[in-house]
Amino acid sequence: MNSPLVIAPSQGLYVAHRHNPDSSTRASLTTSSDGNDGPWSSFALSVGTPPQTVHVLISTTAPQPWVVVPAGCTQEDPQSCGSSRGGLFYSNESTTWDDAGLYALDTELNLGYNGNGDFGFDTITLGYPGSGVPVVEHQILAGIAAKDFYIATWGIAPRPTNLTELWNSTESLISTLKRSHQIPSLSYGYTAGAKYRLKEVLASLTLGGYDASKFVSSDLLFDFAPDNSRDLVVGIQSITYDISEVSHSISGSLLSQPILSFIDSTVSHVWLPIDVCQAFERVFGLVYDPLSELYLVNDSLHESLLAQNPSFTFRIATDDTSSETVNITLPYASFDQMVTTAYPNVTNSSSYFPLRRAANDSQYTLGRAFLQESYLIADYERSQFSINQCIFSENMTENIRAIPALAVSNTTGSTPTVEPPPLSRGLIAITVILPILFVILLGSIFTFILRRRRQKREQQAASAAVAELVEGTEVNSAGNELYGDTELMVELHGEQSPMSELHGLPKVIGELQGTIGAHEVMGEVMTVHELPA
Repeated sequence: MNSPLVIAPSQGLYVAHRHNPDSSTRASLTTSSDGNDGPWSSFALSVGTPPQTVHVLISTTAPQPWVVVPAGCTQEDPQSCGSSRGGLFYSNESTTWDDAGLYALDTELNLGYNGNGDFGFDTITLGYPGSGVPVVEHQILAGIAAKDFYIATWGIAPRPTNLTELWNSTESLISTLKRSHQIPSLSYGYTAGAKYRLKEVLASLTLGGYDASKFVSSDLLFDFAPDNSRDLVVGIQSITYDISEVSHSISGSLLSQPILSFIDSTVSHVWLPIDVCQAFERVFGLVYDPLSELYLVNDSLHESLLAQNPSFTFRIATDDTSSETVNITLPYASFDQMVTTAYPNVTNSSSYFPLRRAANDSQYTLGRAFLQESYLIADYERSQFSINQCIFSENMTENIRAIPALAVSNTTGSTPTVEPPPLSRGLIAITVILPILFVILLGSIFTFILRRRRQKREQQAASAAVAELVEGTEVNSAGNELYGDTELMVELHGEQSPMSELHGLPKVIGELQGTIGAHEVMGEVMTVHELPA
């Protein structure tokens, strides 16, 4: 079995591309954080030929990488726009770029995010050039400008991408890695990192397995939700807080009733029902800014929250009623984030609390802030995942464990092939018994016909014998009565007509093309009507 692939997080050094019409100079810059709404730990991808290195944040929802193109930084933006967005990718400077056209981005539409991507194919290096990491050719990616997705993103969901035809899909990067035997399975282990822990704990990503040193196992497995674009769904049964002060402690509940929530590292925030957000407001004095739609934290409130140092425990289950649960506890530090003026409608950089008001249940989301203290393992071959409490200690040694592939998989590696489910006992019984009953019925009919013919021959012979003793008119009368049985024979043969309906069962063809992402478009139903008997 192939070994898992451990992707090293970026260490702050990368080549930042800032377009300057008067110069082709590229400046080497360093950064201690990425993003406009927090110091988030990122990874490096190098795209094109020659390679251009950009910083990316992990998306557990998108199926392909997105890189920021020069159109994402305008003359109105500050000079640092390119570096603050993780670096820019110039497709016209890559000799291996193969443009596929402009298409809408279909990730986070439920949260009101939108934008277009210039999709194409290019060579991708999974890290810095020359560092010995895998190089994958002709991989699909998108160049983005929209600021809804501020930082370049690496989508690790192994779903195929369909640009024009549903039956003509392009496999994901992680699927290519499996098909080329560089990882053992379509799976990953990921945590977003916690820069407030120890000496800045960086993000961790393992493809084809997980790092067991990063968490305490919950031993609780979740099945994927039916919607493959929102597959990592958990039940949040409670959210409680605890404030430990010198003389006493205070605890309470913030969630009024259980909800189902989607785990998604693409976004930074935790999206909860409005009444839950209002409970946070009452307990901690948070103030909602309707312009930015954020909970901005001024200096005095920030000092109060630091003094209280509350912790928040999310009780997670497979659904909103299950008795099998796992607790994920987050300190206040995981919610103590910074937002910059690069964020829409923010005029001054400020501390903020990454809590967002959800308009409806489709927006309930546990974003990157939640994954600072939790470790996610997703197995796309078995359609299962787990969420576990992270642990932090000095001098931890990696404990990389592989997730094996299923025994049956397709040749492309894009989607595991699932054998059709076994027939149910009832269907097996019907399949076996019906042919037997049919044979018995035909045999009974054939026996009945032979018996009636034999009886007629015997009756005819008896009538002939009687005819020799009596007058012919009596024989003719008896003979006519005997031959009156002809009507019965006609009715018996007539029973064959309804039997022809056995061939007239409707034949339904549907969902034969049910590959991931096809959304049942190919599932047109065709009915073959009954043929005349």
